[in-house]
Parts: sequence; structure tokens; C-alpha cells
Amino acid sequence: MGIGFAILTTLFSLMFIVDHDFPIFRYADQSVKLVEDKVAIIGFEVSRFLWEQRGIDLIAQAFVLFIAAACCTALLRSEEAEK
Repeated sequence: MGIGFAILTTLFSLMFIVDHDFPIFRYADQSVKLVEDKVAIIGFEVSRFLWEQRGIDLIAQAFVLFIAAACCTALLRSEEAEK
């Protein structure tokens, strides 16, 4: 049953690939511009956002530190022998 399904799926996939065009190198063409000329300011915009939104960054760091401390405590706890 499983082999038949695998063969049927393979045949269906091959029929689909033959019938449809897959332009895999269309976006690799240098004449097509996906991103405008604003690439130069991306680093500036990201750093500006991070410095203006420090609260989000600090909350994320506190959450990561809390989870790390909880995991270390869970790993290092001593288990008492069951009676």
C-alpha cells in the first residue's frame, strides 16, 4: 500500500513538473530589481529602530536571562531519595 502511494505521488509530481514552468533563474537576472535603491540605508534604519525601542530589547533580554536561570536551577537541583 505504501509503495503504491509513493509511486503514485512520484508520478503525479512528475506530471505536474512537466506541465508547469518553473522560472528558477528569473529573479537572478540583474536587470530585474526586487529591492529599490534604499539598500544603503537599511543598516541605519535598523540601528535607529533598536536605539529608539530599547524597552523591547531590555524585556527580551530579561526574559532570556530568566529562562536561563530557571533552566540552570532545574538542572542543578538535588533530588531527595524517595522513601
